[in-house]
Amino acid sequence: MWAGVITVQIADYVKEIHGIGISFKMIDVAQRIADERKIENMNFAKTTIFDDRYERESFNVITAFNILHLLEDSKEVIERINELLKPGGLFISETPCLGEKKSVLGAFLFILSKFRLIPYMNSLKFSELEDLLTERKFQIIETEDLQQKQTNYFIVAKKF
Repeated sequence: MWAGVITVQIADYVKEIHGIGISFKMIDVAQRIADERKIENMNFAKTTIFDDRYERESFNVITAFNILHLLEDSKEVIERINELLKPGGLFISETPCLGEKKSVLGAFLFILSKFRLIPYMNSLKFSELEDLLTERKFQIIETEDLQQKQTNYFIVAKKF
């Protein structure tokens, strides 16, 4: 959740939203945005997707915006997402795929992350992200390179 900005934008189109994050500060910002806009079908929690409160096959849709490239074990997270989704449920993600195009910025960020000067950063390619999903029982429904320069990859996948 990027401070709940995208979450707030989709609130009118769904029954309920459960936003999670690991930062109290980000949760507070997201909650403040929801409160200001008087959105009542949202709740936020400082937790992870591995929280025991989330039961197997209990979600129709799970979104992950700008997070998969920051995970050291994205396979485990995708497996958990698959476990939480109902059969036929959708996983929607936008992920910076820094390995897709060689750039000075991408190389610099990768080096900084290796030395732990910034959070871990995975240099995914589009095909690697797709493989990550298809190997964990997802069918790719739609993909799009959203920003030609930064290679943010939008992907919709269906649990089968």
